[in-house]
Amino acid sequence: MLAVCAAALTAAFAAAALKKYSPETSAVIAIAGGAMIFTTLLIRYVPVLGQLSAYSEKSGLNADYAVILIKTAGICALCSFTADCCRDNGQQALASRVELGARLTIITIALPLFENILQTASSLLTASQ
Repeated sequence: MLAVCAAALTAAFAAAALKKYSPETSAVIAIAGGAMIFTTLLIRYVPVLGQLSAYSEKSGLNADYAVILIKTAGICALCSFTADCCRDNGQQALASRVELGARLTIITIALPLFENILQTASSLLTASQ
């Protein structure tokens, strides 16, 4: 984690130093630094995905649930990074659209879960009558 913090500070200081002379280059440095950190964290935490999959198998739950969880977590992380980059560059409306797209995508991915919940509730209601 120390390397991630060092990279963040280096990119932040470089971007701040260049902002006065070349705002475009400053924005590129900030985004590139963020992308480097994002990629480093992603690579570092890929084994967590395997662990989540193992937990899913041990629990006896449907493996599709773990896949949905992993996909939604990835979408959240990627879209959060993207929206933050947009905000850093003064594009608030664009950041909001990215977040809206993430929400809609997550709802779409989670539709099978909603369907299972409705089927379960329906079968419970039918069985109790």
